[in-house]
Amino acid sequence: MKWNEFTESAPPPKQGREVLLWIIGGSAGSFNPVRTFLQNLPYHPEVALILCLHRLRNSRLSIADALKLPFPWQAIEPDDKTTIVGGHVYIAPPDYHLLVEEEGYLSLSVEEPVHFSRPSIDVLMESVAQARWPRAAGMLLSGANRDGALGMYMMKQAGYFTAVQEPQDAEIPTMPEAALALFEPHRRFRSDQMMELFLQALSL
Repeated sequence: MKWNEFTESAPPPKQGREVLLWIIGGSAGSFNPVRTFLQNLPYHPEVALILCLHRLRNSRLSIADALKLPFPWQAIEPDDKTTIVGGHVYIAPPDYHLLVEEEGYLSLSVEEPVHFSRPSIDVLMESVAQARWPRAAGMLLSGANRDGALGMYMMKQAGYFTAVQEPQDAEIPTMPEAALALFEPHRRFRSDQMMELFLQALSL
């Protein structure tokens, strides 16, 4: 399909609280599985993905460039008060907490790190629950600390779909183990099941 054929036939992306949020949290050992998943992701104009991956404060690596998303997905590091739009992948910028706001936009915060992490997965996921976002799902992958466990628990308590990587499949199991010690998610998954899981959850 040519570019102009796609843009003429594709429905316009949804915005604000009409968007389904798919939250992905991870740290050490999570980037490669996330990149593989996103590079094969079919376009959904009603879905916005938000990545919270632990990063070095002064990292020169542009995750948005490294992901090389398929057209017409767009990967960006949001500014404060960025409106949430479907068909976008939002990447938490280094040294800022990223939060979902009830009004339908993303905000940035420089409050203290959580589990030595800023951005914090807990902060992002807790903000989704507190915003009472209409449709959202959370996925937690490999990492070396407990960040994300409480946030995932709060998302499940709020009625959102939750999924945690199987610890034996994770490069570093500390993060998924911490979540599984706290609660039982709707699904446990291997990294090669991320696409299957995403497509199934779209219908929930």
